[in-house]
Amino acid sequence: VLTIAGSDSGGGAGIQADLKTFTVHGCYGASVVTALTAQNTTGVQAVHAVPPDFVKQQMSSVLDDIDVRAIKTGMLFDTENTKAVAQMLKGYFDVKGRIPLVCDPVCVSTSGHVLLQAEALNTVIDELFPLSDLITPNKAEAELLLSQRHSPFQITSLDNMITAARCLKKLGAQAVLLKGGHFAVSLKEVENFDSEDVQIIRDGLLDENSNILRIHGRNGHDIDSVVVDVLCASDNCITLFTRPRLESTSTHGTGCTLSAALACQLARGTPLTEAVRLAAAYTHTGIETATPIGSGFGPLNHVHSITPRLIVPRSKTNPYPLTSSLI
Repeated sequence: VLTIAGSDSGGGAGIQADLKTFTVHGCYGASVVTALTAQNTTGVQAVHAVPPDFVKQQMSSVLDDIDVRAIKTGMLFDTENTKAVAQMLKGYFDVKGRIPLVCDPVCVSTSGHVLLQAEALNTVIDELFPLSDLITPNKAEAELLLSQRHSPFQITSLDNMITAARCLKKLGAQAVLLKGGHFAVSLKEVENFDSEDVQIIRDGLLDENSNILRIHGRNGHDIDSVVVDVLCASDNCITLFTRPRLESTSTHGTGCTLSAALACQLARGTPLTEAVRLAAAYTHTGIETATPIGSGFGPLNHVHSITPRLIVPRSKTNPYPLTSSLI
């Protein structure tokens, strides 16, 4: 699996997060560096773009030699590098045939640092999205992308998220996964969409046995506050992936990790809906089991799936892990 993204000196995001994710999924990872960043858990201090000709050379070196089964793109930073990546991918697909491409349209870091220059947005939409099997914007990125082509768009409800996912798909990608980690949704709001038109996957939200765990509500955790990711697939069907909201500062590199896990699943031939479910569950557990690192937003626990452990660690959303595992 090939990642085309920026380097994170702090090790929590970018190609560092991608390569760790590839490894624990049993995939061999190759990388093309588009930008060097000086960053840590408190933010991005500086960015140095890699010359586009050298980005192309890196891609040629990997693609000419290694049998790549899937590709993900992350931070591309500027128009020149975005064009270089899109041109190389198009040429490769024309000659060798298409392979799964996951595009994570990284625009702004958690700390507010610009990771994609404004003038590069049109290039991402026009040249990269049509090559992509799946794009994975978060709320802010979705609003930015839609506002670039439509009137200003704000996501303020689950209904808005579904509309946004459908609109984003019209920009050219085969499918869209609109991530909901930056947006609070009530479980009741999700249930209102439980119809033939919308499929709901409730990972970590127990149905008939959930009352057993509701007793822990007195510790301050609101089981009704959930995260919802919205998948608009190639047939325009909508799937909602719901899971408990985590209160954690170990969220640096969440989007990179998710898109890398998706690329691994697609490389293995996993159907898209199941790939999203597995990748989201892996990322969620990575946040839930992370040990705080640094003084800001720390990295996920990327190796939780290969760390020998009978029961997951106790957390705010899973204070009784043994009981949960038995239900």
